[in-house]
Amino acid sequence: MAREVLRRSVPASAATPWPDDFQRIVQQFLGDTDTTLSGAFSPALDVEETEDGFTMHVELPGVKPDEVDVSLEENVLTVSGKRDFYEEKNAEGFRRVERRFGRFHRAVRLPDRVDPDKVAATYKDGLLTVTVPKAESAKPRRIEVSTD
Repeated sequence: MAREVLRRSVPASAATPWPDDFQRIVQQFLGDTDTTLSGAFSPALDVEETEDGFTMHVELPGVKPDEVDVSLEENVLTVSGKRDFYEEKNAEGFRRVERRFGRFHRAVRLPDRVDPDKVAATYKDGLLTVTVPKAESAKPRRIEVSTD
């Protein structure tokens, strides 16, 4: 008794049990070349605490300083801006693009006792450094012990 085998193409959405978002994340992680060149991304960020304050180091290679916004509101330090795709080039000739382009946004909640009036930001060689000093009331004080 012979059986006839029918071969039909299965739609891509039915071929995988994973939702589209998960599939997209896996493809981006594994280096799928069809990933988008633009969209929101989060640059790498280091936060350092000293006795006098906090210092944030944000990697922003290829970002012009005038494309970066730094703000502090209700003890949340926010760094945002935009990195454009290579000037005078389009994406058609690229075989692989791992860098992210488009809007970026990072926000860090700081402790309550910082001095918002003395925040400073510098930008050099693709590294944004933001210093936020602690308020005087937050700094450790040495208390003299008296003897009677």
